[in-house]
Amino acid sequence: MRPLSLLLHAAIGLLGVITESSAFVCPTCTLRRPHTINPLRSQYGHNRYAVQQQLEEESRLEKTDAIITDVDEDSLTSINTDTTITDVDEDPLASINTDTTTQSLQATSEQTIPPEFYPILALCFCVTLLSALDRVAMSIAILPISSEFGYSETIKGQISSAVSYGYGAAILPIGLAVSVVSSRLLMIIGVCLWSLATLGTPIMAELSSNGYILLPLLSIRAIMGAAEAVVLPTMQRILANWVPPEKKATTLAIILSGFQLGTVSAYLVSPWLMDQMSGLDGGAADIEGWRGMFYIYGVAGLVWLLPWYFLAKDSPSANNNIGSVEDCTETLVNTMIEDDASLVFQECLVENEAGEITKDNAGGALKRIQDIQLLVQSAPWSDFLRSRGVWGMMLAHGAKNFELYNLLAWTPTFFNQQYGLNTKESALFSIGPSICGMIGGLTAGNLADFMLVKLSSGDSNNGIVTIETRTNVRKIFQSVALFGPATCLFLLSSLPEKATTAQILLGGAVGLQAMDAAGFGAATQEKAGERWAGLLYSLTSLPGVMIGSISVSVTGQILDMMSSEEGSGWTTVFQLNSMVCVVGAFCFLFLYDSKKEFD
Repeated sequence: MRPLSLLLHAAIGLLGVITESSAFVCPTCTLRRPHTINPLRSQYGHNRYAVQQQLEEESRLEKTDAIITDVDEDSLTSINTDTTITDVDEDPLASINTDTTTQSLQATSEQTIPPEFYPILALCFCVTLLSALDRVAMSIAILPISSEFGYSETIKGQISSAVSYGYGAAILPIGLAVSVVSSRLLMIIGVCLWSLATLGTPIMAELSSNGYILLPLLSIRAIMGAAEAVVLPTMQRILANWVPPEKKATTLAIILSGFQLGTVSAYLVSPWLMDQMSGLDGGAADIEGWRGMFYIYGVAGLVWLLPWYFLAKDSPSANNNIGSVEDCTETLVNTMIEDDASLVFQECLVENEAGEITKDNAGGALKRIQDIQLLVQSAPWSDFLRSRGVWGMMLAHGAKNFELYNLLAWTPTFFNQQYGLNTKESALFSIGPSICGMIGGLTAGNLADFMLVKLSSGDSNNGIVTIETRTNVRKIFQSVALFGPATCLFLLSSLPEKATTAQILLGGAVGLQAMDAAGFGAATQEKAGERWAGLLYSLTSLPGVMIGSISVSVTGQILDMMSSEEGSGWTTVFQLNSMVCVVGAFCFLFLYDSKKEFD
């Protein structure tokens, strides 16, 4: 764990240098009490917490009713909605006003999203769509690019993995930067960079084809990946400022659906765009217009910047407070969505003399950097390293990414090489697995919810989910999420004669691996308390990103080494992925338990 600690310290030191010379510090950002539970997954993976909290609340109310009932009748003169109960057994809580309580409950229930946030919400949805569109487009464009420039499979793997390497290197520093830089401006910088990188991809590809080294193309793809790392942490910060807790899950689900729609849109729209741009984008008339596709996607990102610049704000006005000051603890959190290893520093809110809830900005950005550094230094790194459960989560996450990153990067190429499909047909056949992944994730969460409620509803459990029950549920879903794809990929390694059969097996692999939403994906919040849950999720995510990136490059090398034997390269690739999934599944089964270790 020492290298990650050193990486965090280096990122924090760099932030200090940037902050001293930057005018992008947001002194007015207001944050709620931090929530480390993934709001999206809380819809279908963590309702057991709501059940436990409801039971505890009912128990507390019963005790309160009993106390009031036992109070000597002489001490109470009258009770009605307009009367205050005083001097009850000299209780320190000496006044209970039902009107005040009712008003407080009404104020809580009436928290709404400010109307001026809706344009920002629409823009956040659009930027997630653009992010997925730009990222997936290369897996389709790599077919005509490699055909035109004669790229080997190894080079194709390096190009496809460059985005992931850039993303993995940037997620931690950018997540910390959001704590001291305006989220609105950081999003502008990120989208501008990745749009320019998308526009520059054809130029760098031309350079590499004219005898130059491949480094310019790999670098610009890595820059694009690093710039896309701004999306999740900046949106996390903006949502924390604008959206009430009870509406955050729905809002986040709307935004994240842009990733899903963008992936499907890339497979649908990209081949059509390449057909339309053929001969018009600087390439030959008989070559698909992949250059034009990148130009259009890059311009789309720059156009998005215009409304964002004029409409987006880091936080609403001071009168639209949506936070809470109770039991607030400054901590590092993240979205806990897929491979988001970013860490955002959530600050406590304070109540000023006017009774308004605001953020305490004493000391400014440098003070926040120092607070982050103290948190990193106090983190239980050695305990993380010694935890069997943490290793189980990390290895399962790495196995999942080894398989998933390969399928995302290589599926169109597989259909093209193995079944002779053209670019448009290969892209269309790649849509099915993506849709199966969306369905699998939603199914896993709802099914896990049902199982936890049923298993905890017996009289012997008193409605409380035991550690053993949680552990078993997590292991069941994680087993399905890794043994299932392993089986599908092993069957696929025999290279079925029909492309539709291969599509079904790939759909099964992606759909079943999405079940990890109720496996290791939900396990972080059980192993760690609020203070360390975000850091632990980042710790288990970052190695997974790197493992997935490496796997894409390894696949290209395998295909090159075995190119002399028809089909044997793909057989080896799928068998290797199947074996990695099996190893990851057994690691999780033998190492993980749901006992909380880090409070």
